Amino acid sequence: MGKSKGSLLMRQKSALKRLEAAYEAFKVAGEDKKPWSSTRNGRKILHRGRKFNDECERMKQEIASLKAKINKVPN
Repeated sequence: MGKSKGSLLMRQKSALKRLEAAYEAFKVAGEDKKPWSSTRNGRKILHRGRKFNDECERMKQEIASLKAKINKVPN
């Protein structure tokens, strides 16, 4: 049995709020996103950093995508 649309909408709205806050904090800092590493199933994953403008653009697109999903009228 699947989850209801109400909980999906709540998660999307929460994610949008967190992403907007992260975007504002990132803009204020004004620095490039530094490379970082993480582990997945015991394997080390190396992530490349991003330039400030590239990361801002990516976050703006993600915010726009979430807003479009939230504002989509269900049929």
